[in-house]
Amino acid sequence: MKVNLMGNLLAFALISMAVFTISNSTACEIKAENFIAKLKIHYQKTRLIKSFSMTHDYLYLGQDRSYSSWDYQAPNQYTAFKITEFDLEKQHYVESVVHNFPGGRKLDEVHFKNDTESFRYEKNGVPYGKRLVRQSLDDYEGFKNLIVVNVDFLALRPLLEEKDVEEKIELFQDKVSRKTTLIHSTTNDAVVEYVFDNESLRLLSFNNKAKRRIYYYDDYQTTNEITFARSIVQYTNGATTPTFIKHIDRFDIQERIASTKFQIPQGYGPVIPKRDRTLVSKKIAPDLYLVTDSSSWRNILFKVIGDEIMVFGAPISPKLAEQTIKLIHSQFPKKEITSVYVTHPHSDHIAGLSVYAKLGVVIRADTYSIAAIKTYPPFTEHDIKFKFQTIEHDKVIDGVHFYVLENTHSKLQSFAYFKDSGIIYQADFLEVAFDNTIAKVLPSYTKPFIDFVRTKQLTINRIVGHHSNNNISVDVMNRTYDVKLM
Repeated sequence: MKVNLMGNLLAFALISMAVFTISNSTACEIKAENFIAKLKIHYQKTRLIKSFSMTHDYLYLGQDRSYSSWDYQAPNQYTAFKITEFDLEKQHYVESVVHNFPGGRKLDEVHFKNDTESFRYEKNGVPYGKRLVRQSLDDYEGFKNLIVVNVDFLALRPLLEEKDVEEKIELFQDKVSRKTTLIHSTTNDAVVEYVFDNESLRLLSFNNKAKRRIYYYDDYQTTNEITFARSIVQYTNGATTPTFIKHIDRFDIQERIASTKFQIPQGYGPVIPKRDRTLVSKKIAPDLYLVTDSSSWRNILFKVIGDEIMVFGAPISPKLAEQTIKLIHSQFPKKEITSVYVTHPHSDHIAGLSVYAKLGVVIRADTYSIAAIKTYPPFTEHDIKFKFQTIEHDKVIDGVHFYVLENTHSKLQSFAYFKDSGIIYQADFLEVAFDNTIAKVLPSYTKPFIDFVRTKQLTINRIVGHHSNNNISVDVMNRTYDVKLM
């Protein structure tokens, strides 16, 4: 990935200068109308662009990476490579994006919108398989605003299109830094601050104060008579370190987006029904129940042992945890939930634990996961108190076998095996789409998991995945194993 090595230092310097500029500069004799007029002349060619194609990559450094990384104490960097095409006049777009996650997990998505349709599909096979996701036709503006702000001359278009400059735009100039700041109060009451270099008229920074997003533009180059910033450093929600470092490798003007880009590949379908978030409970073995919804977005198990209930899997949010507990209590009102088991400490697997903790439920997890849960910011900020029971490798608790493995997805990660019914409950080790599509590229931790299951000679009738597929067969597991590694 191409990254401007001076990006971080430049960003910190510009933050300081931006504060200095506003606090030490004054509105001067140069009127906003005059400066806007100069900008319109300077950016005249770019204002004619109606359709374009852009190749760009992202390096994500956000703070929430800690709890989706191999080690929460040393967060991984997430990268993405994108080819985005926009028709600003017709309000069409197509984007192909490859997401690269720790451990070699790869998502290879395409999503598009034309006049009549908006769909998303996955080329690698997870998490949708061959199924299609229908998107709202109303999502265009939101998606456009996330993308075009990365192109300096597109980010400032609302400024140049403002008709009431005198009332809506304030100008400040700093003679020391030789920068001009324009503060734009938009029609929807948002405030956006633009900082320009006086001599080149290049946009140096864009600050959307309502959304708390600051962008710094650098590494200006000219291609096909169009000058644009190739390096963009983004700060989000008041962060003092970059959230994203982005690089535009190529920008091309085009007449339109080829109609073939809006075609669904042969063999894809059907469309995934609109998600019904209603949870249901289904008995899948003696005293063992599956909790899921129509999409199998999250799958949770619970086991009844006398008057007690063991839960396997903590949902992604307190709200979903509350719904799960309510469903279990409605089915077994006289029984008590005494424990909840989590496989590893990624945020989408532990965020619902606070609800269980407030009920005094014991959290079962391996030593690494327990340490991570104790430091998870949403829990420490609200002083959540937990009761823990450590899961050890190859140990049996209440008739359930637990195995704790080292792998490239999480420093330690475990799964549960119900020997009597031949059922495994696992998360992310083996990720298979709902329609049993076999992924084209596997993460590095899937085959070692299957090797371990085979070595232990576990009798398997069903593998329940926390995501997407709650009924993975041995045949599907074996066919997955034959796929090449990332």
